[in-house]
Amino acid sequence: MAVQQVVSLLALASISAASSPNCEALVKPFLPDDLTPVYGKWLMVLGAADPKPYHEALGSVRNSWMELSATSESQVVTYRWGDRQFGKCHFASTNATISSGATTFTKNLAVHKGQILETCPDCLLWSDNFRNRDYTGRFLLLFTRTGKLDPDYVETFKQQAVCLNFPEPHTYDGETEMCPYTSEDTD
Repeated sequence: MAVQQVVSLLALASISAASSPNCEALVKPFLPDDLTPVYGKWLMVLGAADPKPYHEALGSVRNSWMELSATSESQVVTYRWGDRQFGKCHFASTNATISSGATTFTKNLAVHKGQILETCPDCLLWSDNFRNRDYTGRFLLLFTRTGKLDPDYVETFKQQAVCLNFPEPHTYDGETEMCPYTSEDTD
């Protein structure tokens, strides 16, 4: 009887292991020697946040773009973005430090610390934790150059979100009019 229970438990464990994603392979940091691959404009296609109020707020963003560009300092990039939320465009920019795969920047009074993770070709996967006074949270955001994403990569992102204990990600349709790239004003 005990042998049957052990065999049953081993079988269940192997089925469970086979169905869970290989998290170690899915959440590797992207550690480029040269930051050139991250420069340019990126359109958000998937995103998740934690805790729940931040995830719900992220769901109210209709679309988002960001632009990363070089500065005179090798590990500092200019980070500009435009978010369409509640029918308005919101723009801002700051400098971000990227060193040994770690990113640090301040956005909307919150200090963000995270990393760029390996992901699909022509994609940028940004994971970070933030603190705004007594509030903390985290984001997992996937951007592409075109705003389009192969369905296979959607599934990979969902597995990455599971590995990092994020809720079901929000998908951005790419059809809502993007905020213009030229404005620096906040509405």
